[in-house]
Amino acid sequence: MKPIVIILTLLTISIYCQEKIPITLEEIYSENAFAENKTENIKWLPNGEAFTFNKKNESNGFAEIYKHDVKSGTNTLLISESDLYLDSQPIQMTSYQWTRDGNYLLIQGPTESIWRHSSQAPFYLFNVATKQITPLADGSNKLRNVKLSPDGKMVGFVRSHNIYMVDLANGKETAITNDGTENILNGEFDWVYEEEFGLADAWQWSHDSKKIAFWKFDQTRVKEFYLIDEIPFYNKIIPLKYPKVGEENSIVKVFVADLSTDKVMKMDIGNDDDIYVPRIFWTNTSDKLAILKLNRKQDVLEMYLSDTGSGSSKVIITDTDPCWVDVPNDVRFLKSRDQIVWSSEKSGYRHAYLFDYNGTQPKQITSGDWEITEIAGVDEENDLLYFYGKKDSPIEQQIYRTDLNGKSIEKISENAGWHEPIFSPNYNYFIDYYSNISTPTKTLLYNSDGSKIRVLNDGNIPVLEKHNMVYPEFLTVKTTDNVELNACITKPYNFDPNKKYKVLVYGYGGPGSQKVLNKCGDHRDRFHQYMTEQDYIIFTLDNRGTGGRGKAFKNLSYGDLSKWSVNDQVEGAKYLASLPYVDKNRIGFWGWSGGGYLTIALLTKAADYFSTGVAVAPVTHFFTYDAIFAERQMNLPANNPEGYQRANLQNYVHLLKGKLMIIHGTSDDNVHYQNVMQFVDKCVEQNKQLDIFLYPNKNHSITGGNARLHLFTKARNYFNDNL
Repeated sequence: MKPIVIILTLLTISIYCQEKIPITLEEIYSENAFAENKTENIKWLPNGEAFTFNKKNESNGFAEIYKHDVKSGTNTLLISESDLYLDSQPIQMTSYQWTRDGNYLLIQGPTESIWRHSSQAPFYLFNVATKQITPLADGSNKLRNVKLSPDGKMVGFVRSHNIYMVDLANGKETAITNDGTENILNGEFDWVYEEEFGLADAWQWSHDSKKIAFWKFDQTRVKEFYLIDEIPFYNKIIPLKYPKVGEENSIVKVFVADLSTDKVMKMDIGNDDDIYVPRIFWTNTSDKLAILKLNRKQDVLEMYLSDTGSGSSKVIITDTDPCWVDVPNDVRFLKSRDQIVWSSEKSGYRHAYLFDYNGTQPKQITSGDWEITEIAGVDEENDLLYFYGKKDSPIEQQIYRTDLNGKSIEKISENAGWHEPIFSPNYNYFIDYYSNISTPTKTLLYNSDGSKIRVLNDGNIPVLEKHNMVYPEFLTVKTTDNVELNACITKPYNFDPNKKYKVLVYGYGGPGSQKVLNKCGDHRDRFHQYMTEQDYIIFTLDNRGTGGRGKAFKNLSYGDLSKWSVNDQVEGAKYLASLPYVDKNRIGFWGWSGGGYLTIALLTKAADYFSTGVAVAPVTHFFTYDAIFAERQMNLPANNPEGYQRANLQNYVHLLKGKLMIIHGTSDDNVHYQNVMQFVDKCVEQNKQLDIFLYPNKNHSITGGNARLHLFTKARNYFNDNL
């Protein structure tokens, strides 16, 4: 009888171990139990044979700095949390920078967010040998855009809209600019540049540390929009310089400060002040600065090469598009010769090109009906270009290398999914952040030929073992006009093909965006997992105008942001209705920001297909949105008045059917809740019912406190009650 007892015991243990429990919203949004476990703040050392990273002290959660040796694989604790005390108070390190010689650390303390990309914080200089800590700028906690000079002898920062430099040898502070005010911004971007061009840091050291290039913004003429804090006894008005469609932008100029002569020179890029300057780049010498200039319509991008001694400039590269030109983030100036690696979509797909400093005889390095995501770097010693992109699949991101002649392209990343590399300075190695739809982000170390050295962090999220996790299945949906669209569907764990299910569709649909991707998801995907346990099928489709499939596909969104997004989401709903296990009368939609816009568009223009919607932080009329984004996608209002009206959801209130809830933060600096008020005003006028919920003093992300748990509880309840 003993063998039978053993077998029964093992069977009982096996069944017990396999028991899973349902996901809760508290796990996702209060406990943050599904947060990814990534290796943070990786910094390669100059020789490329080791790197440092942050790891939390297990006893108190404070960040410490470890060094990882590539050859041996050993981790060595360099800076412990006990080293980071000033006047008996611990410094909460959020990031750090090394001087080139490794003698000093620049440590960033707790950050305070300003807008989407910008923040301010106290900074400290840490002497590695003596462990002495010196507060930068007398301990001010309002320092922005702080960085060490390439030679490691100076540190620069922005304070009170001016740029300052500190000599590390003697601690002397020098002002580079002194005219900064609320309207004159030196070394920092205005709101709309930060939001739409994706940068917060508006100054750069030259490679030889002899000069500083910086943007100067004069936002005097930009009109103010007012955010209102209604929580105090007397409400508080918060002005925001926000250029709406067709209104005046800041006047932008680029200057170069020569630290040896104290001379500041303006770079000449013409007299037209109704333009954008989205990027600047130092070349291989501090004598020349490259400046990208974009016209107001955003369909002509020029690279100026400026003489930093005289300020004189000439155009060397011009990129155009019939709709708009996306600004490249990945321009690379070779160090050993006067050549530029530049990416452009002029062939129909983003590819890499090689120019000389005269802009003549450009050589196309990569080609084909696929696109580069970004140039990662150039190994000049071996004439190799490293980049990541979508050659294998538009829903994946792989890492590749090729010679500068583009004769052979080699994939150096492993496995299907999503890869984001950090290359060593000598291009001998790269660290790969890798995930796929069912695998949380792993951190791995590779040789530059793609051979794996070791796993640095397996990214395991323990809570996943507690639940019956389900993951999307990828598919394509063919439209009635024979266009194949990428989509994914997630079914409940206990899916029954003989049952009729409600479907919750999630989407964004904006130009260049992608939601159907083979990568580990964010909190929204965990919410979708939760909703499958509430007996929903989850569906997502990337409509025409989204990214990953070339510029012509993306350009379909131009001029009317609702046309193809609504058309193709209807095609998706028709596909769902054809499935035997879908209840075609119970299809709902939700989205955030542009996805909120799409939600309202579907509940009006396509109300026969979608019966319930939750729109979070939606635009309802692009005339209320910022000039850079709206004019980029819709053209200037004078050139496209009909398109703006076709995309204006306030014109379609009379079509509203079903159940619609709009959620918005009252301090949303990006999409003002004015959009909601104007839409509601039209609903009242036409006696259309809808539901509204506002989050006091929350911005576009609606985070902080209990906000996310409250929001997704409300969304769940709304779909459960109405769909």
